[in-house]
Amino acid sequence: MGDERIRLGEVGVDSGQLLVIDPCYLAEWDHERLYDELCRITTEDFGGQLEYAPGRPGLAVAFSSGFGDSAYEVWATVRDFGPWGRRLARVEIDLLGEEDDL
Repeated sequence: MGDERIRLGEVGVDSGQLLVIDPCYLAEWDHERLYDELCRITTEDFGGQLEYAPGRPGLAVAFSSGFGDSAYEVWATVRDFGPWGRRLARVEIDLLGEEDDL
């Protein structure tokens, strides 16, 4: 069986930016400081890396969203790995929607 593409849902955006992070790390952040850092990153070349202290990459990735505030569809590619079962292989956020809508 090949890959299957499924719709996971949608993500609402009110700040013109998105963050990919393991939720367990959110409790460690001062939210005001995190938001300021996100705004800095997403205005520099569309987005980039947030770092663990002291300067180790991998904490999160932040980026600007398509045309700003909206609801964006989130899709996943699911792959069957035989005895290990079906797993998410890829996640995609459609930041532009249908081209006919532009």
